[in-house]
Amino acid sequence: MFNNISKRFNVKSKLMIMLVGVSLGSILVVSFLSWQRSRSNLRNAIRNQLTSIRYARASQVELFFENLRNHVETLSENRMVIEAMVEFNREFDRLNSPDAFLQEQDENQDVSPETTNNQGNSDEWNKALEEYYDTEFFPKLAKAVSGELNPETYIPASKAAQYLQYHYIANNPNSVGEKDKLLDAKDGSGYSQVHGKYQDIFRHIIDKFGYYDLFLIDFDSGEIVYSVFKETDYGTSLNVGPYQHSNLAAITELVRKNSERRTVQIVDFDFYRPSYGAPAAFMGAPIYQDSRVVGILVVQLPVDELDSIMTANREWEQVGLGESGETYLVGRDLLMRSNSRFLIEDPQEYRQVLGSTKTPEENIRSIEEFNTSILLQVVDTEATEAALRTKEGTGIIRDYRGIPVLSSYAPLKIKGLDWVLLSEIDLSEAYKPVTALQVYIFILTTIVVVAVTWIASLVASSFLKPFGQLIEGLRRVGEGELDVELKSESKDEFGEATAKFNQTVERMRQLSESLEQKNRDNDALLLNVLPDTVVERLKQGEAHIADNVKLATVMFARIEGLDKIQEKDVKEVATLLSELISAFDRSAIAHEVGKIKTNGDLYIAACGVAKQRLDSTKRVMAFSVDMFGITQRFNNEYKTQLRISMGIDDGPVTAAVLGTEKFSYDVWGETVSIADFLQLNAVPGTILVTSEVYERLEGLYNFEPGPDIELPEINQTLATWLLINPTPSLLKN
Repeated sequence: MFNNISKRFNVKSKLMIMLVGVSLGSILVVSFLSWQRSRSNLRNAIRNQLTSIRYARASQVELFFENLRNHVETLSENRMVIEAMVEFNREFDRLNSPDAFLQEQDENQDVSPETTNNQGNSDEWNKALEEYYDTEFFPKLAKAVSGELNPETYIPASKAAQYLQYHYIANNPNSVGEKDKLLDAKDGSGYSQVHGKYQDIFRHIIDKFGYYDLFLIDFDSGEIVYSVFKETDYGTSLNVGPYQHSNLAAITELVRKNSERRTVQIVDFDFYRPSYGAPAAFMGAPIYQDSRVVGILVVQLPVDELDSIMTANREWEQVGLGESGETYLVGRDLLMRSNSRFLIEDPQEYRQVLGSTKTPEENIRSIEEFNTSILLQVVDTEATEAALRTKEGTGIIRDYRGIPVLSSYAPLKIKGLDWVLLSEIDLSEAYKPVTALQVYIFILTTIVVVAVTWIASLVASSFLKPFGQLIEGLRRVGEGELDVELKSESKDEFGEATAKFNQTVERMRQLSESLEQKNRDNDALLLNVLPDTVVERLKQGEAHIADNVKLATVMFARIEGLDKIQEKDVKEVATLLSELISAFDRSAIAHEVGKIKTNGDLYIAACGVAKQRLDSTKRVMAFSVDMFGITQRFNNEYKTQLRISMGIDDGPVTAAVLGTEKFSYDVWGETVSIADFLQLNAVPGTILVTSEVYERLEGLYNFEPGPDIELPEINQTLATWLLINPTPSLLKN
């Protein structure tokens, strides 16, 4: 039957059927395989992007809390804070002691009779406080808590607390939310004098670092002897009263139980009644005067700062999260610790979506009232459960809105907090490129099939004669053979095609040789600019090379005395400097130290960046000492008086290839800044190093203590060690 059908077609038709059939089959197979591979690559790329965003946010959050912890520790040891704690404790105790209070009035000659009467009128205080609680505090608090609110439960019992809440809250002329603007109550008390002395300073601190509030608390009584913001917890005791079960009381108890110097504690978010039921978290540390604990410093953590990190300052699309992506925090109780993107962007739609989920109606009302999802949005998802089991990964789940999302999750490493971080994007948006690719491949396949059919018709008309030789030649070229040469006796179009084929192969061979030579030249140029390991990564296709190196050694060296040879010819000076730098470069290569860059009289090098080295400190120091020897030989040979000053530090750095047209390799970070700062403080002929460098080289070189250097950028004093006139002879046996 096949033969009968075959006889009905001429040779041209048979050839067309064969070409179209083979081409169509190939196109379908290639299209299917390409689709499968492209879909897999796209999905992996999307997952990797989401994971990268998660890593970046996790690092920012962990660093944020580490910086807060360090700042609280620093504040607790600040001399001004210690003095303020002592003075506020003393004056607070006086307010609680009637005898001391009256004695203070007698000693203060500037107090008017009206002020004196105002100080001692407890009935007036209570009346004013009851009015404030009834008209200002309770109406707002009632939106967050249920049940009857009684002033007798909330108004403090102690004389000092009533006194302070009267003068700094109830009788404060500033509106609610601005009570901190009152510096001095003008009541003539010693407390107000101390308050006027410190209030503006502490206000500046919380404004500068974004804290919601700052408290000074008596270590034994738990009384809040001072707060910046002046809410209803001001002056109260956390041991008794309405706030004894709050998380502010919890942080106070934690500090008491772990009262070692420089120990910082943290408590998780909880609804805090003095802040009208808004979520609040606290961080605290003991305050020591010499060897005695004199109080507790507590800061109320800044929710807005944390939200800025999680929302990338509300630039979700710019950081790769598209129209539906977000990153957020969840605690062990499966409640959010940061705000939902959907609440921020479209609160009305967000509440409608929550209405179709299992979110309690009470929570939805609270979210609407306080405009926050912190401690109100339940996130009971597979990703949250996995992350809380200290697992990390990426997968497709249903999020807290019940919508399929691509989720990347991991636990956070924050001491004192059991939080996880999730980075998610709606599945429909995440895989939109995959759908678009599917449509594109279908359209392209259709076009190619039509084109192949048309080409097959042309080929069938033109090539009815044998063309096996040409096909064989093409096959060999396709396999990489470029020494193919076809012979043909024919003078027709086939012979011409053969000649053109030979010319093309010859041209390809020439281009291939030229390309190989250019590749070799390019490799050589790259190796002059970048480390060999970085060049290899570029050749393997890495588009953006950036590394966080945990431990590297960075050296800054400055050549002093160039201005003394400026009288020479410019070209001669440049030649001399080039020769000196080249000698340094050869020594760097010998010690396997990488030169980062030179900038005029500045030479920067590092070891352990592009390639990890356990002995990077020894190599950099050996190279640095060698540089002094090279400089001395240079001075002897050219009768110059050049000298070098150096700074060396060990620590983490960030390294990256910068630029796309012209490459450069650079490093930065605190370690680089410290090395640069050390060099600026080193006198010519010396090497100034940090304690880390000294500890690694102790016993190898004869160091002596250097000056303590103030680092204004990080508000830290740096201990240094000095190596004077370094030469190879200084190396200990």
